[in-house]
Amino acid sequence: MPSETIGAVTNRYTPTRHVVPFRHRDDAALPFTVGAAPALPLLLDMMVYIDRSAGKLPQPIRGLIASRQHLVYNCGVVCAELAISIGLLDPSDGRTPGAIATIQAHLDQMEQDRCVSPSASAWTEAALLAGVLARTQGLAVPKKALSADQECCQRGRRRELLLDALLYVTAVEQDMLLLSGNVRHMDLLLQIRPSNNLLLYRPT
Repeated sequence: MPSETIGAVTNRYTPTRHVVPFRHRDDAALPFTVGAAPALPLLLDMMVYIDRSAGKLPQPIRGLIASRQHLVYNCGVVCAELAISIGLLDPSDGRTPGAIATIQAHLDQMEQDRCVSPSASAWTEAALLAGVLARTQGLAVPKKALSADQECCQRGRRRELLLDALLYVTAVEQDMLLLSGNVRHMDLLLQIRPSNNLLLYRPT
């Protein structure tokens, strides 16, 4: 039998339902409780690496990662987000060698057989979610109405939404628990695409 089409992914949603901006919710309405997290393999957001390097990863999150150390996975999206920084950092800046060494150390610990990548369906779903959020949150202003700097900023913020949506949808697709410190974007994504595949934290 023919496989499901990509159109089946977009047909699950009715984007026109969403016409007003989503509001950010109080922490009490969001999945912050480690003890209530489902017993799933862990998928790490880039913020986990940044906060761990800075000593800002909360102890309950560190404990959860340690308790599931053989069930910790990475996503190709996060690998790319880390790797691009190696190329972007200014070689003339004295802080660059140390920053690159830190990033490289993270990448060196990521075993390829413990990395997952989004499917074509995940890309499609993430793009739709990011598009809805870009429109509802004021990031769909016509190019002619923006200055060059504003248009560049809008494109960058849309890209951030897409990458975050892609990471979240991949966690849902793989039935993993995404650990993320990106509360603002993940709150919005949960409102469109509810799931039990997310655990949030705030850096200490």
